[in-house]
Amino acid sequence: MPYRTYRTIFRNILWMLTERGAQIAGGIAVSGLLARSLGAAQFGLFQYAQSLVFLAASLTLLCGSEVVVPRLVGKPEDEQRTVIAHAFVLRLAAAAVAYTILTIYVVGFAESDLVVVALWLGVALWFREPSGIVIAWLQARTFNRPSVTANLCALFVKLALVAVLFVTHANVAAFAVVYAVEAVVAAALLVRYYLRHSPKTAVVWRRRLLLDLLASGSTFWGGLMLMILFKRIDQLVLKPIIPLSELGAYAAAMQVTENFVLVAPIIANSLAPQLIFQTMDNLTARRNTVRAVWLMVAAGASLAIPIAVLAPWIVHLIYGAGFAESAQILRVSALMGILVFADAALNLTLVRRGAGRWVIAKWLCAGVVAFVVVRSLAPQLGALAGALGYGAGYAAALMLGVWLLRRD
Repeated sequence: MPYRTYRTIFRNILWMLTERGAQIAGGIAVSGLLARSLGAAQFGLFQYAQSLVFLAASLTLLCGSEVVVPRLVGKPEDEQRTVIAHAFVLRLAAAAVAYTILTIYVVGFAESDLVVVALWLGVALWFREPSGIVIAWLQARTFNRPSVTANLCALFVKLALVAVLFVTHANVAAFAVVYAVEAVVAAALLVRYYLRHSPKTAVVWRRRLLLDLLASGSTFWGGLMLMILFKRIDQLVLKPIIPLSELGAYAAAMQVTENFVLVAPIIANSLAPQLIFQTMDNLTARRNTVRAVWLMVAAGASLAIPIAVLAPWIVHLIYGAGFAESAQILRVSALMGILVFADAALNLTLVRRGAGRWVIAKWLCAGVVAFVVVRSLAPQLGALAGALGYGAGYAAALMLGVWLLRRD
């Protein structure tokens, strides 16, 4: 591979790491300001609304990058523009369906305090995935800098607006509007870049291409929906069982855990090409996967153990004295986060096998186990049951992954 190619790949990885690091730091800062401004109960309401929007967003993943990027790589510019237009239409239609379902649910079944917050947060559904087609286009060109720049600009706008609302003691709905503004800013910058740098060739509309993209995307969509459901099933189950203030304490702890485990896929994807994907021999690939698992466990432990030890100090620094009960939850959830790192390595086996049905089976199994654990333990343990269900779900996913690895 030419030196220039390696340099391009390395530069691209650095841009992605920069964005991920900024998103982690910015996410923690925003969560801290929100929690301190709203208090535990209102923060719990806000996080629950975000969980509903997160679930609705799973409907917009109908034509993901896994389907679009391979169709763009190496294709003429006029064909790329045609694929992008068709994928955009599918994503926009999925966003419309997702927002409609979210609106029907919160208006018809949720409490009044939740309606305005969820509907404003849901505005992002119209912008994130449809404009994300530009990110897929940039990925196909191995040039992520414009998308990173757009997302970081939107993040800084959100941070500035949240800081202003924090100082002015704004209500919970105002903070939800900021999240909508962030999505609009990022989408506007991405679309502007695409319109300025893409070819001006005419789009040839083809019904067959639309149906092909829809069919290809559906194979990944089921697994992604179940994964997203698993990641939010803890809050959905806890909401009717525990007080809203306790749910807020739980959400605060999980925000820290969810941010630090974002490092896992970056490390796993860095190990994958050399250790696993370029290996033709199954025995060698399996042996390398085991090595990757242990490397990932070591990486996860090096982050999780200090977080668990320093949990009271971390909670006090980010959220303040009003969230002291989050420390114990953070201690448990951080240690459970080590399982996420191991699972990220075992995921590479599923990707190598192209085993879409096993991805669905994995997240279905994890979701069922998490639901049972949280539902059965929450009446006795309260919010701590959510962290235990989170760990139990990933443990179930790991067991399935190990079984598939041995079966390979």
